[in-house]
Amino acid sequence: MQNKTENSISAEHVKNEQAQRAATKHAGKMKTITTMIKYETDHTHSYLKLNEHKILNAFERLAAILRMAKTSSVAYTRISEWHRDINLSLAQAQLDTLHEHRVEREKSLPVMGDLIINTPESYAMQFEVSHPVGLTITQLIVAVDKELNAIEKLFMFGALDDLEYEQACKQAAAIVTGVTDRIMKVTSPGKREGGQFNPRYYLEFLRDPQFNMLSLCDIPYEVAKTILTEEQLVLIVKAKNEDSESKVA
Repeated sequence: MQNKTENSISAEHVKNEQAQRAATKHAGKMKTITTMIKYETDHTHSYLKLNEHKILNAFERLAAILRMAKTSSVAYTRISEWHRDINLSLAQAQLDTLHEHRVEREKSLPVMGDLIINTPESYAMQFEVSHPVGLTITQLIVAVDKELNAIEKLFMFGALDDLEYEQACKQAAAIVTGVTDRIMKVTSPGKREGGQFNPRYYLEFLRDPQFNMLSLCDIPYEVAKTILTEEQLVLIVKAKNEDSESKVA
């Protein structure tokens, strides 16, 4: 009976360990990068359990494009600059807003007591990626979690109610989800009808100067104004107007 119990515990431990790891399909077939991210919040723990594979798939698609685009400086520059200057910059702008709201809220709060908040040791996730671009999302997850941890502390100390805390969690989730969603949207033309995504096929779009990547991002205009140039904003407005006209027609 004792052995059965010990085996059950051991099996459950292995199951939990496997659930805390997200690995590229290239693992064991080419050189990969493994990184362990440690997080502090309940929200990040729940979010990663639900979205780890979605996150990995989006960034492995981006990695495949970058590897394929090595043969074309135009295509490579276009996709890498979009990810850095648009995709990640939008996430940073949203994170800055979340931070500003938290700091402003703290100003009106009384001094909190010296309570101890206990975080489970299991709050960690291992990501194995096939390209350095995959590290940009793990770095973002850690940054978002750090800010949310400060917000969660306010909640744990009773300075925020459940509704306010839930709203902050939704904003935090939107930052990371926005990054992965924009990758899938802006690369969607590379998926032939009824088929799988083809990075080589997608390069044809990247080489086309008329290919409007911004029109596929679905960026909220108020957020876009904080990071985009006037020329880029015009492209977004034009795309939205064309989309509205097509729906009316």
